[in-house]
Amino acid sequence: MRRRLDALLRRLGFTHPEGRALVRDQIVLALVTGVTALVLSGFGGWGLGYFGGAVLATVNFWWLVRFAQRLMENAAGAVGRAFFGYFARLFVTAVALYVMIVPGGWPVWAILAGMSTVLMTIVVWGALRGLRSTSVKEA
Repeated sequence: MRRRLDALLRRLGFTHPEGRALVRDQIVLALVTGVTALVLSGFGGWGLGYFGGAVLATVNFWWLVRFAQRLMENAAGAVGRAFFGYFARLFVTAVALYVMIVPGGWPVWAILAGMSTVLMTIVVWGALRGLRSTSVKEA
């Protein structure tokens, strides 16, 4: 599954290996924990909120990694795109949160817990990267 997801992300334009690994790990974490939350909650509001927050965070993280990758490849004209992209992402995120909280009635804490999957992905990635660099120095 890892190779297939890597190949798919590469075809979708994630050429930087670490960026691709981060997005891949976030997708897997969001899916596994989101489906688990849905099943454990009996497909109730808490599970839906968690899953919705995880999806929203994953989409935002996807956009962020893609932007960072494009910025590393070509910085020319990046400021205007970054400014517009920031407000576009902010608008989409605000609309999604509104829909989840007001009409959906999903618990805010569940949505925030789902959104924290990005933080978990980054912390684990950083810790593993630190362990790898420490073991290389010792060898």
